[in-house]
Amino acid sequence: MPAPTIIARTPPPPSRVWGLASATFHEAGYEHLVEVVHQRDPGARRRLESVELAVYDPAGVALGQRTIDVQEEIVDLAAAAAEIAGPAPRVMAVFDARYDDRIFPYRPHHYGYLRGPGGDAPIYYAVNAALGGVPDRIGAQRTNHFETYTFLRRALAARHSVLLGNLSRFAPATAHVLAFYEGGGRAGDEATLPPKAHAEVALPAEREGRRLERVEVKAPFRLASYVVGRRERSEEMVLFDHLFSYFT
Repeated sequence: MPAPTIIARTPPPPSRVWGLASATFHEAGYEHLVEVVHQRDPGARRRLESVELAVYDPAGVALGQRTIDVQEEIVDLAAAAAEIAGPAPRVMAVFDARYDDRIFPYRPHHYGYLRGPGGDAPIYYAVNAALGGVPDRIGAQRTNHFETYTFLRRALAARHSVLLGNLSRFAPATAHVLAFYEGGGRAGDEATLPPKAHAEVALPAEREGRRLERVEVKAPFRLASYVVGRRERSEEMVLFDHLFSYFT
């Protein structure tokens, strides 16, 4: 019997397309622009493949989505949210980006611009990445689930809070929020978020006469998390910034 013929097959080249979800929160009445940075070179080696925008209400109900043209440098999130969700007071906007991994070592950059109706100075911020894509691409072996934020000594607002969003498709998440005050005092709270739900956790500006210094968020996986500061009377945001992550 003749020996069987062995045909060598060349495996297909590995895909260079990666995905990463990032999220922000939009409140009605604000100007809100999101810049998608393309970082293209002449050989088109660095490029954004696609971006999908999905919008969710606080309970995690999907209100709708739209495909963003990757040639569109600036996305008017206020207009898109109004078109998708109508006059909802606050929504979580999730950007699902698919990109050539050579665009940047671990993420495409989305930057945001916020301006409220009261005429305060605009707020510029980086859109918060969540749920994977980041730790394994920069060498971390364990889930990133500890985030913190330190406040300026000069308070910018009378009321602070943390906005938290769970981008998971199936798993709920319980986030532990710890507020630290001058002299070592602290206060704790927690929020349990179903998939795609979001909530605002209040941070008292003082505790027993001591000023708020820092906030920490601990969760089973990385949530979309922002520190918010609001004026006492108008409720307009004067602080909107993502927490900073540590590896545990």
